Formats: sequence, C-alpha cells, structure tokens
Amino acid sequence: MKNSIQIKKHRGEEGQVLAFLAVVMVVLLGFAALALDGGMLFSDRRDAQNAADSASLAGGSAAAYYMRTHNVNYNAFICGTSGTIYTQVSAEIEAINRAATNDYIIDNDFSDNHGVNVTCEIIDMGSHKDKHFDVTTKITRDTTTNFAQLVYDGPLRNEVEAVTRVYPPAPLAYGKAIIALNESACSGNSNGVVFSGTSTTTVTGGGVWSNGCLTGNGSSFNVTVNDGGVGFAGSSTGTLTNINPAPEYIPSVIPEFSTIVAEPDCSGLPNRTVPNSGDATLEPGIYDRIQWTGGALSLNPGLYCITGSQGLNMNGGGVQGDGVTIFLSTGGVTINGNVSPVDLRAPEESPDPTPAIPGILFYLANGNSNTISITGNSTSFYLGTVYAPDGDLYFSGASGTNPTFNTQLIGNNVEVSGGATIDINFNDDENYEKPPYLDMQK
Repeated sequence: MKNSIQIKKHRGEEGQVLAFLAVVMVVLLGFAALALDGGMLFSDRRDAQNAADSASLAGGSAAAYYMRTHNVNYNAFICGTSGTIYTQVSAEIEAINRAATNDYIIDNDFSDNHGVNVTCEIIDMGSHKDKHFDVTTKITRDTTTNFAQLVYDGPLRNEVEAVTRVYPPAPLAYGKAIIALNESACSGNSNGVVFSGTSTTTVTGGGVWSNGCLTGNGSSFNVTVNDGGVGFAGSSTGTLTNINPAPEYIPSVIPEFSTIVAEPDCSGLPNRTVPNSGDATLEPGIYDRIQWTGGALSLNPGLYCITGSQGLNMNGGGVQGDGVTIFLSTGGVTINGNVSPVDLRAPEESPDPTPAIPGILFYLANGNSNTISITGNSTSFYLGTVYAPDGDLYFSGASGTNPTFNTQLIGNNVEVSGGATIDINFNDDENYEKPPYLDMQK
C-alpha cells in the first residue's frame, strides 16, 4: 500500500514538470523571437549609418572638388556668394546620388529626418576665422519585424546622422606672414616670435602670430605690420611698444592641421655632388650637402633633397634658382650676408612641379630641429614659404641694407633681427596653399 501511494505521488510531479517546461519553452521562444527582431533592427541601423556616412563623405568630396576647381579659397569664402552657394549645391547633389546607390532615396528636405543639408559657417576664433561647410545627412529606416508587433504596435525605427566638415583651400596658418608654432612660455628670448637688434621690419600682406611667446628683445628695433595684426596665444616679454599695431593676447592657437605640409617624395631622384670651385649649375636630385663659398651657383628647377647633417651652407659667391624646393631631412640652412646676389624662388603651381612643392622654398623635415639662418642684403630676393615645423628660423639683414623676403616664415620659433631695413611681403598666390581638408565630425 505504501509503495502504491508513493508511485502515484511521483506521477503527479512528472505532470507538473511537463507543464513548467512548456511555459519555459514559450518564454524562451519569445525571447528568441525578440532577439531575432532586435538583430534585424541593429543590422538595419548599421546599414543606414554606413549609407549616411558614405553620402556625407561623398558630398564633402564634391564640395572640396568644386572649391579647388573654381577658386573658392579661404579668402574668397563668403557665405551667400555664388561660389559658396554652388559649392553647397554640388555637395547636396552628390550626397543624394550616393545615397541612391545604397538604395536610400533622400532629398534636401531635412524636416522628416531623411535628407541632406549643407551649411556654410564662418566662426571668429580670435587667432583666425574658421571657415567651413558641414555636410549633414540623416537617414530614417523602419524595420519590418515578425514578432515585435505582439508587444509593441509602433514602428521599429532607426534615425541616423553623419556630418562631414569641409575646409576650403587655404594658405598655411590662414595667411599669417610670420608664425611660431611653439606653445611654450617665454624663456630667455628663445621661444615663439622674437624681434631684436636694430632692424626696421615691415611686414605686408599677412600678420604675425605666435602660438606661445612674443618677445621684444631690446628697444632699438621697430616693427610695422600693415595687414593681419600681431597676436600671441601664450605669454609676452620685453619691449612690445615698438611693434605696430599693438600686439594682442588671444588665447586661441592656430590649429595644427592648418600648418601641415606633406613631405616631398625624394625616391627616384639621382644622387649628385656639388663641384668644389668655379661657377656651377646644379640639377635636381639627392645631395649629401650643398656648400658654396665663391662663384655663381645656379639651381635648375625641381626638388633638391639634402640628406647629410651639414645641410646647405653658403658664405660667399652668388646663387639663383627659379622653381626650386630645397628639402632637408637632417641638416639646416645657413646663407650669410656675403652671398650676393641671391635670387631663390619656389615653384609655381602650374605647370605641376612634382616632386617639388608649389610655393615651398625651404622645408626642414618633420622632426628636424636644426635651424634656417638667413642674412639678407640689398641684392637678396627670396620668394616662397620657408617651413620648419620642428626647427627654428633666424632672418636678419646685414647692417645698412634692405633685403626683400617675399616669404611666409613658419617655424617652431622665429626670430627677426639685425641692423637692416627688412621687408617681408606675403602674397598667398606666391606661397604654399593647402588643399581642401575633410574631417568626419559624426
């Protein structure tokens, strides 16, 4: 009797387990169904985001191309003018077309969160004006589900957004004539932009800017800046009353991307040497060093890559070169006031001077902390950007002379000194211009 009762009890428990398993299976199937629908929702979101990114970048590329080919550069960038309006239209059309290739039909109506919008903005940052287009694409996609409607009667919707910022072609550092990139505080007349000596310096066509220190070393120099003003983002020291207009403290550094120049490609150039004496004509190529003390030295157009630690050193004779870029991977540059005459000019953009760089006269490679030291005289003429992102620039004039530097001076630190009347004239058409720049914001 006892055994019979126990058997009946076990059989009842077996029925309860089966019922419990049935409920669990239903719940598990529900979770699996919802997970399947969730996976579809996530997959659709990823697809929509990729399409939005692609459309935004395509629109940004179209804007960059239009600006490059229609001279909508930094100086000509004025919102509401025909150049910027046509740039916006070009970006919208390309973004719409690219979205269509990914099976998304969008337009330039943003009200339904499904379209493209291109905005033109100019923001005064103090140190410069930030000019750009934002190409924004939004895509809305509803996901068709199989089970979610059982618990939710609304649409399962993804709304995604992508933003590409496009900067116009621009002169390096937004057209400043003298730029020091070093952000360190003043220290012993060595950091940032330094004016010293007894020189009278006139800067025309672009301003003076230091990301860090501005120093007036002594009281016998005079500096006049005719366009662009004088500013510094860090500290100042010494006599600044000799600088006109009065320098301004503006806590806004020049952004790094505005001063980047891709290094030239020296590969494939032949190895060459410099004659020891007499007049000579050099051809583009790779040199261990270029040293010159007398006679007339001519540089034919092209790229000169100097790889040795002695760099370029001239202390006599004369030199001329039209259409040259001189790139130094390790050494520095010294041209003293005994070199006469000097006529060195960077390549123009057209015809394409590759592998030389349009508008770049001297370039110290990234990481090259050597110096470019040039003392001019009345027969000196330099044209093009002098660029040393990690090196220092020293420009001066021999006493009683009037050298002309039609240049843009960009260095880690820059000092202008001497006893001469120095003219630094900046024209962005004669110096390096950065191509349009794209930045994916979102």
